[in-house]
Amino acid sequence: MRVPMTRMTSTCGLAACLVLATAGEGMALGHHKCRHAVASASCGACGGSAPASGPAYTTHEETTYREVAETVYDQVPTTQMQARYRTEYRTEQVPVTRTVSEQVPVTRNQTRYRTEYRTEQVPVTRNVAEQVPVTRNQTRYRTEYKPQAYTVNRPVSETIQVPKTVTDMVPTTETVNQPRYSTVLKPVTKTIEVDQAYTVNRPMTTTRQVVETITVPAAGAQAAAASGQSGVAVSPQRAPETRQVVRNVSETHEVATTAYRKVPVETVSYVPEQKVEYVPAQVTRMVARQRTEMVPTTTTRFVAETATRQVAMMVAEQVPVTVMTTQMRQVTDLTTRQVPFSVPEPFTTTVMTTQSRQITELTTRQVPFTLTEQVPVTVMTTVPRQVTRQVPTTRTVVTPTASAAAPYGGAPYGGAPGAASAPSPQS
Repeated sequence: MRVPMTRMTSTCGLAACLVLATAGEGMALGHHKCRHAVASASCGACGGSAPASGPAYTTHEETTYREVAETVYDQVPTTQMQARYRTEYRTEQVPVTRTVSEQVPVTRNQTRYRTEYRTEQVPVTRNVAEQVPVTRNQTRYRTEYKPQAYTVNRPVSETIQVPKTVTDMVPTTETVNQPRYSTVLKPVTKTIEVDQAYTVNRPMTTTRQVVETITVPAAGAQAAAASGQSGVAVSPQRAPETRQVVRNVSETHEVATTAYRKVPVETVSYVPEQKVEYVPAQVTRMVARQRTEMVPTTTTRFVAETATRQVAMMVAEQVPVTVMTTQMRQVTDLTTRQVPFSVPEPFTTTVMTTQSRQITELTTRQVPFTLTEQVPVTVMTTVPRQVTRQVPTTRTVVTPTASAAAPYGGAPYGGAPGAASAPSPQS
């Protein structure tokens, strides 16, 4: 694969030099006798113009080839070795140890015990209760009566005269003025305005539409009458036209209308009014009167006197008393009883015992392992290379003929006024 890239810096510089050289040659060949670079005519600054019979020129193109170095980048397939990893499995024998339990008969010597009974005399202690007389001193209480003097308050009644104030209520009659209330209806006159209806005749104008039928003469006759040409005869074939005209007719007539006006009216209303008048009346009142009188009153007073009475008192004394008391004593007796005891007997028995043993077996299993292998891989690599190619440059050269060179006499390089060299668009 070929990819064209940018040209080298030297190539760009060579092309620029070619363009400048070509432009310089064009300037050298395109001068007039005034030595100004004008392509077609003399400039105004020279103050002269070319003669009418100008020199003859010959135009020809020159093509030159130059080598241009370019850097081209190519995509080149390159084979590289890459490491790839692959997982594979291999079969191998692995020893596996497992525990196996087995029932194994085992003979063991065991001892069992047999219970037997033997008779023996055993002392037994028991408690015996006995009634024993015991003399004890007991405290007894005896009641005795002793005279005792004490003070007694004896009530004594006496009658005495005590002054007493008595209030009597005495009726008294007197004349007083008492108010008497009465309600009187008092007439009150008020003037109010009342709406009074009355009839008024008011003129009212109404408009109604009336349809009338009119006869309109023919159009020719109207035109002749309008122009004033009496000598023009109206054609008898045109009959007058009949039209309906609507016109408004106004009529005025009186209409009775009800109107209202305010009329003062006097009304009499009765308002209740409370009236108070005082009337003499006989009033009996109870008047309190106090008086003092002597009232016999019996009073009781207490007189202290000394009296004697018999008071019972408890007297304690110690008295010996014989009391039967229960006492416990221990009595030991011999008792016959059966006492159990164990007799050992050896015997042989076979029991099944679980025993474990290790068994090693070979087991097949898959073991993974990684293999590394080199695999050729083709990748595209960019490779730069230098390419040299021929670049054509075309330029146009204008050369004056031999006869035209003498009159001007001074054109170095054989140039003449108006001669120009322009690089070709292909350069």
